[in-house]
Formats: sequence, C-alpha cells, structure tokens
Amino acid sequence: MIGLWVGLGTLVVATIVGLRWRTRQGRIAGGAVPGSAGSKPGLPEPVLRQVDGAAAVILLQLNTPVCAQCPQARAVLGELAATTPGVRHAELNLAEHPELAGRLGVRSTPTTLVLSRTGDELFRVRGVPRRADLLSALRPHL
Repeated sequence: MIGLWVGLGTLVVATIVGLRWRTRQGRIAGGAVPGSAGSKPGLPEPVLRQVDGAAAVILLQLNTPVCAQCPQARAVLGELAATTPGVRHAELNLAEHPELAGRLGVRSTPTTLVLSRTGDELFRVRGVPRRADLLSALRPHL
C-alpha cells in the first residue's frame, strides 16, 4: 500500500512540475542581459557580430545541436522575419561558444534574444515563441 501512495505522490509532483514548465515556454520576459545594463557594450563579441544597423530588430536565436525545440523556433522566427519589415533572424550555436550561456543567463535552448539595432536587449523568449505574442511585443520597436 505504501508503494501505491509513493507512486501517486510522484505522479502528482511530476504533473505539477511538467505543467509549470509548459506554461513558461514561449513566454516573453523583459530585462537585459545580466551584467550589461541593457546596453551594447556589455554584450559578448559573438552576439555583437549579429547586430545589424539595417534591421530595427534582430531575433537572435541561441541554440544547441541537441535542442529538440530549436527547429520549431527557427521556423517561427524565420517566417516572422521574412514577413515583417525591419526584423532579421540570426542564430548563434552555444556549443561553439559555451561561455556565452553563463554570460547571457541562458538556462535552456532555444532562447531568443530580441535586440535593437543598437544592440540593446529589448526582451527575450524562452522556448518556442508564440508568433502572435512575439509580434505584439515587437510592434513598439518597429
């Protein structure tokens, strides 16, 4: 009988953790890169190379080769950039720049940094972005 209660308790805890994780995926989070005060000089060089003064907004997707959700994020971000003037999509592989994860405060991939043409971090999205939410958040910056 104790085994049944342990199993049910484990199932309840796993369900709660899974639901909490799921609700946080694709949500837009404000704030700047830790330690950068939201400005271009605090960004690492590999990120700065992605800043394009011609685009009003850069969607910088941070990914890894083993990321299961990165292809979905790539599709959403690529389509949004292709259909929205002033938006550019770029990718940075954290496997090639492992030190960036800590410097940028990235705990999971995909994470998308939304940068202005001057290199300021406007906001970020963890997980696969929801197109409608992302477009609404981008409108004031276009």
